[in-house]
Amino acid sequence: DRAAHIGSILFETLNGLKAKYPVIGDVRGRGAMVAIELVKPGTKDPNPEAMAKVVKYCHSHGLLVLTAGTYANVIRFLPPLVISDELLVDALGVLDQAFAAL
Repeated sequence: DRAAHIGSILFETLNGLKAKYPVIGDVRGRGAMVAIELVKPGTKDPNPEAMAKVVKYCHSHGLLVLTAGTYANVIRFLPPLVISDELLVDALGVLDQAFAAL
C-alpha cells in the first residue's frame, strides 16, 4: 500500500513536470519505482546532456537520483518506503528546480 501511495505522488508530480518541461519524454514505472526519460524537445531522441545537468543539479542540492538507460538519458527514482510525504514532495521540488535551471 505504501509503495502505491508513493507511486501516486511520483506519477502525479512527474507527469506535471512532463507537461511543463518538454525535455521529459516519458514517465514510467510501477509502485514506488519510477523513471523519467529525457529527450531532445520535440523529438524522441535521447538527451544525455540534459540528464547529466539535471543529475548534477540534484546532487549539488542534496537529492540523490539514479541514472539508467541504454542511452544514458533516464533518471530513476527508488525512494524508501519509509520516506515521509513531506520529504518526497521536497525532493520533487528540487527536481523541478533542476529542470527550470536547464
